[in-house]
Amino acid sequence: MATFFFYFWIHLSLFYQAAHGYWLMAANNVLTTQRIDPIVNPGVVSTHVHGILGGSNFGLNTTTDDLRASQCTSIPIPQDKSAYWYPQLYFQWSNGTFTSVQGNPVIKAQVLKKINAQDFSLDYLFSDTPGNTTAFPKDFRMLSGNPDLRTFDPSSFAQQAVTFLCLDFNGKSTRFNELPKQRCPSGIRSQINFPSCWDGVNTDSPDHQSHIAFLSTGPDNGTCADPHFPITLPRIFMEVYWVSQEFDDFRRQAAVPDQPFVFSNGDPIGYSYHADFFNGWEDGVLERALEECNCNPYGDPSCCVAKGIFDLDQSKRCFLSTIVDEATLGTLDSLPGNNPVQAHCFEEYFANYTPALLSPAMAFTDTNVPTPTGTVSVPAQTTSIAQSARGTCLGNSSLRPQTPRFMLLGALILSSCWLLS
Repeated sequence: MATFFFYFWIHLSLFYQAAHGYWLMAANNVLTTQRIDPIVNPGVVSTHVHGILGGSNFGLNTTTDDLRASQCTSIPIPQDKSAYWYPQLYFQWSNGTFTSVQGNPVIKAQVLKKINAQDFSLDYLFSDTPGNTTAFPKDFRMLSGNPDLRTFDPSSFAQQAVTFLCLDFNGKSTRFNELPKQRCPSGIRSQINFPSCWDGVNTDSPDHQSHIAFLSTGPDNGTCADPHFPITLPRIFMEVYWVSQEFDDFRRQAAVPDQPFVFSNGDPIGYSYHADFFNGWEDGVLERALEECNCNPYGDPSCCVAKGIFDLDQSKRCFLSTIVDEATLGTLDSLPGNNPVQAHCFEEYFANYTPALLSPAMAFTDTNVPTPTGTVSVPAQTTSIAQSARGTCLGNSSLRPQTPRFMLLGALILSSCWLLS
C-alpha cells in the first residue's frame, strides 16, 4: 500500500538567488491523521482532519517544551520534534461517501545564505557569511494559507504560496493554482510556502499570521525589507504527494468526475489549502544547522551528520494513538466533522456532534503489535446549535446539491472540558 509523500524544505535566506546548501531526506512516516490543531483550535477537536508529522507529544494543546519531551518523532532527524500538519485529501463518490487518498512522506530542508545586492545594478555579490538567518524561537508557531478561502487572488503572496502539480513522471508535469481538473498519471503534489519574515517579538498572533510576512517579492523570492518584519527565518516549503491516480478508474463514479477530490475542510477547489508549523527543535540544533549545514550541493545530509550537527535515522517509526475517537481514513459516510463540500464560496457551519476524547495519548513504534488505545476521558456529546449559514454555497454548477454536513468550528462552549490529562 502506498503512503504519503511529504517534502519539507527549510529555506534560510534573505534572497532566493543565492549560494546555498541543503539537506534532503524522507520523513519516516505520518505520525497520525486526526482532527487536532493546537494552533487554530487549541484544547478542542479541530474543524477538520489533518495529516500530522513530528514529535509524539503532539496533542490538543502543545508547547515547544512538550514537543521536545516527545518519546519519538516521525522526522528522520531525531533532534527535530517539531509538528507539521496539513489537510487530508479525499475522493468524493457520487453516493455522498468519501475515501481517503494516500501518499508517502519525504522531507527536504534547504539552507540559503544571504546575497549582497547593489541597488540599480545588474550584478550581484554573494556572501556566505553566517548569521543572516534566525532559528525559530521557543513556542514559535504559524499558519500558512486560509481554510475558508474559495476564491483566488493572483496578486496575493499568501495565495501564490499554494500550488498544485499534476505529475507525469514519463512526460510533462503541469502546475496549477487549484486541484487539477484532469487525470494526473503520477499523482498530485500539493505545495505550500510558509512566510519567512518575522516581527522579532511575537511567537504567535490572534490569526497566527500577523506576526510573520512573506518575502518582499513573493513567497520564495526577495528580502525581509519590511521594517515591521525585519528578521529572516528558515523558509519552510512543504510538498505532499497524493496518490490520486489510484482513483482514475473510478472517476465515472465520482460526484464530480473531472475533479473528484476534496480536502478535509470541504474544499473541492484547493484555494483553501493550508499548513501549520509548531517549533519543536531541540535547543541549539537548528541554530548550528543554519550556520554549518551547507556542505553538500546535492542535499545529502550525511556531511551534516558527520559534522555532528544532527543525527539521521531513516529506519525508526513513530506513531501516536487515537485522541479523537472517530474514523478518519478509509471510506466514510461524510467528511469527519461533517464538513459540507463548498465550492466558490464559504459559510460557517457548526456540528452538533462531538466525538469522545481518549486519554492518555500514547506513542508507539511497532505496527505489528496491537495499537495502544486510551480510555474515554471526555464522552461524546450532542448539542443543539442554531445555524446562521444559509446554505447558498452548497449547491452550485460544479457540485451536485446535497444536504448540509455541518462542521465543528471550535466547539468553544465545550472547551473547558476538553483538556487531556
